[in-house]
Parts: sequence; structure tokens; C-alpha cells
Amino acid sequence: MDPSRTFYVRAPSVSAVRRALHRAPGGARVVGRQDRSTIVCTHTMDGHSLLRHWPVIKSRLAKAGMAIVPRPARETEETGPAAERGDDESR
Repeated sequence: MDPSRTFYVRAPSVSAVRRALHRAPGGARVVGRQDRSTIVCTHTMDGHSLLRHWPVIKSRLAKAGMAIVPRPARETEETGPAAERGDDESR
């Protein structure tokens, strides 16, 4: 999968994104979950089509209460759930 053709949607479920993108122009498709609240999607548009159809895709998602977001950071040992809570195993 070409990374430039991948986009991420903040949404409650994969089904909600599929419904919003149903019959959308540009070949937008749902791949699956990235994490608990982010859905991975792809498109098959070239540069010209992207300029024409991207506003339509964004509008459909916005009307359904969803938004396109940047790629979420992957959890590492430093940024995992334990680091967010302030837990430190060395104490």
C-alpha cells in the first residue's frame, strides 16, 4: 500500500466510515483499524482527481461527525500507557 494514498479517520467504528464513504468518488476504501479510535483508509486517485474529489470525501465524513486526522504515533516503551500514567518500574 502506497503511504501517500493512505489517510486516517477518527471514527467510532469501521462501519460508520464505510457508510460515509459509500459510493464516494475516487475509490476511497476502508482498510481497517489503526487503533481504538482511528480507521485506516486508502484511495486510488491521481493528483488531478484528488484535487477534485478530496473536498467531497472530507464533506461526507464531516456530515457523519468524523474527521480526517494525521497518522497516529505508534506506542513505544516511552509513550505507552504506563508512561502516560507516570508509572515507572524502576521505583
